[in-house]
Amino acid sequence: MGNLNSQEIYNRVSLFFDNALEETERNELLTQVDSDPKCSKIFKKEQNYRNFIKSNIKRPPVSTDLINSIKTSINIT
Repeated sequence: MGNLNSQEIYNRVSLFFDNALEETERNELLTQVDSDPKCSKIFKKEQNYRNFIKSNIKRPPVSTDLINSIKTSINIT
């Protein structure tokens, strides 16, 4: 990964948490997180942010009628 600036690191970290990196890229990022304090800080900040969102933002329930309507519109029974 070499010397990446903060924006490049953030982009890689974001792709990591979106499961959009290849296995080798994931491993390279995790290695950099372990060895680079700047990268580690960005990684932990993003991880904490995503955990906060998952824990504190509640999705409204979806009605059965909506589910059935979607299934009907795409022809799934």
